[in-house]
Amino acid sequence: ESIAAAMPAGILNFTFMSFFIGAAGYVTTFIAQYHGAGYPEKIGPSLWQGIYLSLIGGAVMLMIVPAAPVIFRLADHDAGIQELEVIYFTILCYGGFPAIAASSLSGFHSGLGKTWPIMWINISATLFNIIFDYLLIFGHAGFPEMGIKGAAIATALSGVVSVSLYIII
Repeated sequence: ESIAAAMPAGILNFTFMSFFIGAAGYVTTFIAQYHGAGYPEKIGPSLWQGIYLSLIGGAVMLMIVPAAPVIFRLADHDAGIQELEVIYFTILCYGGFPAIAASSLSGFHSGLGKTWPIMWINISATLFNIIFDYLLIFGHAGFPEMGIKGAAIATALSGVVSVSLYIII
């Protein structure tokens, strides 16, 4: 049931977030143009526009949460699967802002031509997700067994790790 619930809930979450992730990623274009043209004073405002868009996107994701039960009821899956879909989708929505903000912040580095940090941050966030999936889904190393809820928490927290690493560098 968890696997049957994770796929549609994850895809629906990404469908809603993809508009904001794509739009926030446009900071790459502006930063690259300003960097190449020698206008460094315009880079910061471009990045902040991406951050503002990330905040709006995060807020929209939170506004979708109350509709989750209705949305998944329309899919007409078994009641147990619907319940798991709502749990997974809701937690992923709570992690909307960091996921969208990571797109803006990676666009900053990409626009400056610094792609190595992006690769290492993505690898780090992915490894975090894999490790915490194992710990939270199955309940190892003192963590409670949480199943699909643990998978969603690990995924949402990997976005926080990604944004945190971008902010640090």
